[in-house]
Amino acid sequence: MKHPTRSVLLPLVILLLLFSTSVWSGGGGEAAAEAKVIEIGYTAPFTGAAAEFGTNGWRGVQIALEEINAEGIKVNGETYNIKIVRYDSRCEPTEAVANVRKMILEDEVHAILGDHCSSCCMAIGPLCDEHQVPAITIECAAHGVTSPGHEYYYRMRPDMVLMAPSVAPRIVDAVNPKTQAFLAINDDYGRSFADSFEEAMNEHGVKTLTKIFFERGSTDYMPYLSKLRGVDPDIIFYVGVTPEGATILKQAREIGMIPEVKFIGAEEMGEYELLNLAGEDVVEDTYAISLWATVPEAFAKKVQEKFDAPMHYAIIFAYDAMYVLREAILAAQSIDPVEIKKALDTIEYDGIEGHIKFEDFADYKNQGRYQPFFAKWKDGEKIPQ
Repeated sequence: MKHPTRSVLLPLVILLLLFSTSVWSGGGGEAAAEAKVIEIGYTAPFTGAAAEFGTNGWRGVQIALEEINAEGIKVNGETYNIKIVRYDSRCEPTEAVANVRKMILEDEVHAILGDHCSSCCMAIGPLCDEHQVPAITIECAAHGVTSPGHEYYYRMRPDMVLMAPSVAPRIVDAVNPKTQAFLAINDDYGRSFADSFEEAMNEHGVKTLTKIFFERGSTDYMPYLSKLRGVDPDIIFYVGVTPEGATILKQAREIGMIPEVKFIGAEEMGEYELLNLAGEDVVEDTYAISLWATVPEAFAKKVQEKFDAPMHYAIIFAYDAMYVLREAILAAQSIDPVEIKKALDTIEYDGIEGHIKFEDFADYKNQGRYQPFFAKWKDGEKIPQ
């Protein structure tokens, strides 16, 4: 007997699958049509509170993919193009794990990009080892992503334990604080940030008064800000996604905490997206840790023309990650995931973010040494300090 709703449900299921899954090869014309394919998986938050990161990462991937596929990748005399298979993690570890399993077992990808959220990265690292498929995280910052790390999982940017000691002296020189407090997202990223910067700033004699954590998607920070105001710190580190940061600054301005208290944002608050969301007056005279200062003019022009969007570190890191994979494939002269992994262990690449090399040192595995900036928002511009 025919199910009475099947004719209605089937098209709906097909539409849902098309929405949640995307396969993209970035064009490339006639040469691309004739080329063989290297499939790369990409897991990222394209929806939800952290969609900013997946959206911008995808922009970087698209620009790199168009450039790479226009030329093709020569492996043993044959030309290959890269095809991206991407899935939405929503910044949820269970979703990221499901994405990676599907990419490896069903899509049979040769390498993986992602995720952007630390909890997701920590969840998928073991899968990469289990199935021997290399992956590069775009931006995860928690210490546990590469410490102790995984054989098949790589990170270009620094984690908080590496970042904090390099930035702390610049904060002390610029602001000269005696006391500090933290208002951070309650996840691996937020806690890693707070713990790392607390320790680094304590080394410079800055006393911690309190650490407050909020849940993702919070919109009312007044109770937290009131508590922070009560302990009267010289500086407040605030950590979350950019919309959360914009709301924190707006509400802090409303109750007169800024500019008396110096607000220092995590890396998301060094993006022009914060300026767009909060407004120039709200952001004025606040500070941020920034993962980039300038980019080549030609690259900035491509981003503006293609997306009409401000530059973002996820664009830069995703673009560079695509090229690092390209260089590894060329060096390996193979599309076998194990051979690509071996090449990632040895290659060095000068990207937009700087010199990229994966190293094992201290308790780290496959970790880059990129150095961040400390910046102040002034007259709508991000000024390195």
